[in-house]
Amino acid sequence: MRRKIIVLFILSVIALIFIFSSGYRLDSLSAARANSFIPKDAVLLDQVDYDWGSVFVFNSSEKPITAISLKKAGFLWVSRISVYYFHNMDPIKTIGGVTLANENERATVMSIIVDDPRVTSLEIGPEAERQSKQVILGEPITFSWNKSIDWQDLNPQALDDEGRVRYEYRYAQSNFITAEDLRWYPVES
Repeated sequence: MRRKIIVLFILSVIALIFIFSSGYRLDSLSAARANSFIPKDAVLLDQVDYDWGSVFVFNSSEKPITAISLKKAGFLWVSRISVYYFHNMDPIKTIGGVTLANENERATVMSIIVDDPRVTSLEIGPEAERQSKQVILGEPITFSWNKSIDWQDLNPQALDDEGRVRYEYRYAQSNFITAEDLRWYPVES
């Protein structure tokens, strides 16, 4: 009997080590931080919770990064999905976001920081589900939907206090584009 207990204990410890080393954690934030693509100095800026999991927006000296934590086996969490953005000195910065279209998990999240005092609100989303939020300078503003929406259909715009579009989120208008070209561009009046 004593031998069976010792064997069971050893097998339990081995199983726990395997689960932990595979990235599984007891809460969603710990799982996101265990994601190998999240830098150790990452600071949590925002979080969006869904029935199936959570989306975390981090910033670090290396890059802004978004991680998704999924619920597994009822009480365990794991994060194997991440999306990174680029640091820039623009007056409006996209610091995080993701579009997820799994069979049981669907989400669209976009997080922005505004440093231009002329911008008072942001509008994002397809026409039927457009969201508008007031800007707090230097603070993350996060938009989220419970479905997958292509970024082109989000049509993000930054507006001033008179409702004029000051910036739009798009690629540069050129023949050659890179991932860094997807950013907020001023709108010519």
